[in-house]
Amino acid sequence: MKILAIISSYRKNGHTSKVVDLLKQEVESGASKDGRFIAFGKLFLGDYEINHCKGCRVCMERGEQYCPLKDDVPVIKAKIDDADAVIFASPVYVGDVSSSMKALMDRLAYVCHRPEFYDKCAIIIATTNATSLKRTIRTLGAATYSWGFKTLGTQGFKTTTSNDSIETLKERYEKKIRKLARKLYSGVKKKGYLNPSVISLAAFKLQQKGHASEKDASSVDYEYWDHKGWVNPDRHYYIEVDISPLKLLISKVLYGIFSLVF
Repeated sequence: MKILAIISSYRKNGHTSKVVDLLKQEVESGASKDGRFIAFGKLFLGDYEINHCKGCRVCMERGEQYCPLKDDVPVIKAKIDDADAVIFASPVYVGDVSSSMKALMDRLAYVCHRPEFYDKCAIIIATTNATSLKRTIRTLGAATYSWGFKTLGTQGFKTTTSNDSIETLKERYEKKIRKLARKLYSGVKKKGYLNPSVISLAAFKLQQKGHASEKDASSVDYEYWDHKGWVNPDRHYYIEVDISPLKLLISKVLYGIFSLVF
């Protein structure tokens, strides 16, 4: 099992990185008890060149391979592709995610149209010594959801203005970190992405309707969805999963509501 932590703090020994380390310890402990090995990697966005999106829409209209910006975003995406689960961890900067995380989110905007991470799980972490944990988590959650991830859990961590030791953070947040680790390990082991929520099912149908109505083979989005077989009205989700009749019924009701709103 491969878990990748994407950390958008430039402080490699800061609170965000330390919280990820504590989560790593708990996940590895759980895996060890099961006789399993976890390949756990940490990726600091500050080590990579991520140019800011220019809004040219080339990735949307022609394909991401034609993006005029030549930097490390494809390298980062390849690492995400190779993982079974991804931890998105950001400190709060002026009320939201840090700039490097936002830059990555903007550069992967095309994945919102052409979801690729529907066979992966995610954990969202935010740290702050002030406010806006919920807002930061919402921002990250909106991105991971649109990209296709199954988000297993989220957690915000309030720290001090000084650099707390990892021991201090463990003492303060051990229960929360342990709970998050259980969700992550269990979700990866049991392939939690195979159990989409009713909201995810309804959202898929909403996207399906939008892309099916295009019927334009020259559209990159339509071509992608058609190739995946997702425009077929008998398809209920990105991957073939067992869906109970009740869950399917509720998702159809939600889809009807979403259709009126969006």
